[in-house]
Amino acid sequence: MALLNEHEELLSAWRSLSRAAETTDGWRTIPIGIGRCRAGVRFPAGDEALLVGFSIAAPAATDLPQGRGFSVSRVGDAPSGGFDVWFGVSRKPTASLEMFTLMAADLLASVSAAKGEEQKAYYQFLSRIRSWQQFMERPRDRRLSEEEELGLFGELTIVGRLLDRGVPPSVVMQCWKGPANGLRDFMGEMHDVEVKATISPNGFPARISSLEQLDDVAGRSVFLAALRFSLQDAATSLPALIADIREKAGGDGRIGLERNLLLAGYDDAHADEYVRCFEPMDERIFRMGDGFPRLSRSSAPLAVRAAKYELDLDLVDIATVGLDEVFVAFGGALKQ
Repeated sequence: MALLNEHEELLSAWRSLSRAAETTDGWRTIPIGIGRCRAGVRFPAGDEALLVGFSIAAPAATDLPQGRGFSVSRVGDAPSGGFDVWFGVSRKPTASLEMFTLMAADLLASVSAAKGEEQKAYYQFLSRIRSWQQFMERPRDRRLSEEEELGLFGELTIVGRLLDRGVPPSVVMQCWKGPANGLRDFMGEMHDVEVKATISPNGFPARISSLEQLDDVAGRSVFLAALRFSLQDAATSLPALIADIREKAGGDGRIGLERNLLLAGYDDAHADEYVRCFEPMDERIFRMGDGFPRLSRSSAPLAVRAAKYELDLDLVDIATVGLDEVFVAFGGALKQ
């Protein structure tokens, strides 16, 4: 899948750059992805980085977000490549290389998909960095909140459906990006799915985290899967669903599954604390298009730099699509 390839390409590029003998301070970079991106290593420290170029007015240093495990700075000695300003997103020495690579691959995919005005592409770049900033500040040694528990149950429901319809387990785990703070919960080559789950009997509140989340730019198909559950004693708990998914994933998908559960913050040590059981009640799949009510980067005025908002999906009166359309988009079989 695209994001996996970007993950591997970044690691390969950094290994190659790190092996190169370097006796002077400064950047060594090689092109990666589209023309505005380069993988880089800065000597003598040797920290890995993703460099991205834009043709915009240079922002103040205070406008650049910083986060746990990474830093963002202007890069003065990078190749111009026709761009006025270059930014480096660099791993801090104590940060996990695996986590930083996930972040860099996500940024690379997001920037590669950005079309149109340079300023909008730049804001999308910053939006994803800020999202990772919040993600990396989340505590990892606790049980999930009730909202996180429901969200993970919803995503795993789609994981199970994809596996049931014949999508290879390794492909499902590669596409499942929600736990790794992906822009959307499932991201394929050209088809994405964002999952929203609720237990509300009246109204369907869905929090949208950014202008980019439901934006179907660059020819990508974006689906919104709305799943409603009720709490029933005889239904399925989160640990029970995970046990079922582990069996379905088998050996091919087990490593990817466990990695995603770890990133989602799920720990078997807290399994006994997840006592709520969820019964599926309703599901609706919306395909993003002109009739869907949303705020998006491609349509928002340039002065709107970022936004979070809430939809009531019960009030969205447009035609839904069948799950078959989603399954086939991710490599599943048509229902016979």
